[in-house]
Amino acid sequence: MLHVMFWTGYIVFFILQYALFYEDMDYVSTAASLTLTAVVDIAATYFTVYFLLPRFLFKKKYWQFATIFILSAAAAIILQRVLLYYISYPYFYPDYQEKAGSFWHINPFYSFFNIYTVVVFFASIKLLKYWYQNQQAKAELENKNKTSELALLRTQLNPHFLFNTLNNIDSLILTNPEKASDAIIKLSDIMRFMLYDTSTDVVPLEKEINYLKSYISLQQMRLKDPEFVKVKITGVCAGKSIAPMLFIPFVENAFKHGLKNVKAPGITIKLECLKDSINFEVKNFVDGTREMNKDQTPGIGLTNTKRRLELLYPGRHEYVIKRENGYYLSRLTIML
Repeated sequence: MLHVMFWTGYIVFFILQYALFYEDMDYVSTAASLTLTAVVDIAATYFTVYFLLPRFLFKKKYWQFATIFILSAAAAIILQRVLLYYISYPYFYPDYQEKAGSFWHINPFYSFFNIYTVVVFFASIKLLKYWYQNQQAKAELENKNKTSELALLRTQLNPHFLFNTLNNIDSLILTNPEKASDAIIKLSDIMRFMLYDTSTDVVPLEKEINYLKSYISLQQMRLKDPEFVKVKITGVCAGKSIAPMLFIPFVENAFKHGLKNVKAPGITIKLECLKDSINFEVKNFVDGTREMNKDQTPGIGLTNTKRRLELLYPGRHEYVIKRENGYYLSRLTIML
């Protein structure tokens, strides 16, 4: 309805403008002629705003945008001339037919500005709306990231986690000092990553992987079976970047809710690095008699992660969570 109102107002505006300069104006003929040529304006507007801008200009394909824009502008000018020369002049302004000259008697600059003035105006409205929505999404994303970061610090570096890890390290100092030293390094890596690296919009995928490995290693210290967690990473992950802390909620969920008294591997984590995408999957066994995914920690969990994905990778991710045959499966695909 807004679009219909816009174009109706556009045509009415020019009818009123013509009425100011021509006292004996034929309103019916003028309205019919303006409506006819407005078809070209509408086509040029929607083609430019909804096809050229998002497909080329927004993706910084400037040469392709310029080439197609020039060709489409030439086509619009010729189409407008066809409508004027063969329909508008003969039917609505027969007295002007002789003054119009030949078909190719065209002023390309006048025709261009005649058509593309409204295109620029319409595009300005859309770009302003796009900018406003972008600012809103950016503000929401910043808020979500801050909430996620604080919540992760509370949940993963809470006293319970730290005490367990430090107690495990303490017990290893005499029996296995080398392993205790390795655990301290992993704990410091986790703290460094969460306190410093997560302040950026994206991090190298390799850092995110190292962070996950450190977190898993520390969690495994509480498990009797060293093979309980199976991690499989395939593909070339170097050179790729990703938003920080996207994977950890899935892994944390598996440790929190997964059954520990099952045959190894009780938790399976897979990461596949493809040329244009990243596939991440976490699978853990669950108790069929208990309800799953009741994370009561404020501001964290899979719901928050889902919203972050919507803001960070709109239309470029697939998020699947399902529970079947006694296990819980979380799968995330991100298109780079």
